[in-house]
Amino acid sequence: MIELREAAAQIRSGQRESRTAVVPAALTATMPVDTVRAAAGEAVKFARRHGGHGLHGAVLEQLEAEVLRLANEFLEDAPTTVVARCRSTRDELFRLLDQPRWPQQARQLHALAARTCGYLAIADSDFFGEYAAADDHARSAWQLAELADQDELRSWVRSVQSAIAFWAGHWQTADEFAAEALELAITRSSGSRAIAMRARALARLGDVATLRRTAEIQVPDLAHTGETGIVLFTDMNLQRCLGGAYLWIGDHDNARAHLEQALDGYERDRAFDYAVIAVTRLDLAATHLARGELRAAIAVTEPVLTMPDTRRLEGARRRVRHLRSDLATAPFHTDPSARRWADELDAFATHTVLAG
Repeated sequence: MIELREAAAQIRSGQRESRTAVVPAALTATMPVDTVRAAAGEAVKFARRHGGHGLHGAVLEQLEAEVLRLANEFLEDAPTTVVARCRSTRDELFRLLDQPRWPQQARQLHALAARTCGYLAIADSDFFGEYAAADDHARSAWQLAELADQDELRSWVRSVQSAIAFWAGHWQTADEFAAEALELAITRSSGSRAIAMRARALARLGDVATLRRTAEIQVPDLAHTGETGIVLFTDMNLQRCLGGAYLWIGDHDNARAHLEQALDGYERDRAFDYAVIAVTRLDLAATHLARGELRAAIAVTEPVLTMPDTRRLEGARRRVRHLRSDLATAPFHTDPSARRWADELDAFATHTVLAG
């Protein structure tokens, strides 16, 4: 008996030594990120398949966590990669909604599906400049938000629709969507977004008086746990959009003040939000150019023009195109630095996130 115990102890000791010797400490550090995420995704899908038609509470919690995580990833990850992950999550939500659900669970799934469609609408518009696809995704998001019966979600979707209509050149429609979003807004984030979207549309419509009244509206100081990442609209973002609106009505002093305040805040507190920082710099460059400040305009665009191809999103490219048009009509034709800057703007505008 003693010999058996000693033998078993030796075997256990050998197993511990074998495990220590065979598994390198650096293994996890060398695992590809895609492999790690794929393995986690397989486990999640297995759990969902065995959750039954009633959906276990843990399944809904996992889906909500994924949708919230995607909101943050849209700000930081490679656009084409995060869009692919968002499509996968959206398709999973659609699959679950195609099955009979309890009403409360169906509303939760509809709300999450509305978010993912809204994310993809923003990507279609701001990443790739595909406004028709963005509009289709946004319409689906609105229908899903209606089924979820959440005013805060409705407000967010209407603001997304306003932004899409604005960049497609439908400024009256953009104003109407933004006005509805403002009526539905409950939180500070949604109220600020609606005000910003309406101010931009009113600027393009030339309704300066209503624009200035809209800019003075006080938003409620409330927040929602789902407002994160691409869903969260910060006070700095409101300042940025108001700066753009003032630029378009020719109030360059106000535009400069708002845009500089927004840029300082973003680079101090949200340096990871490269897409918003890029467009803020480009709007500020347009303001400098309108004031005849060529050197300041060139300087503020330098960090943008050296961005990697994979970060040259449509939101920045369309501003570069507008900036290039403004430069062509500005009194700088004989300035060598203006000509060099024009070449740099042209080079930036020819590269897209898709090429990257």
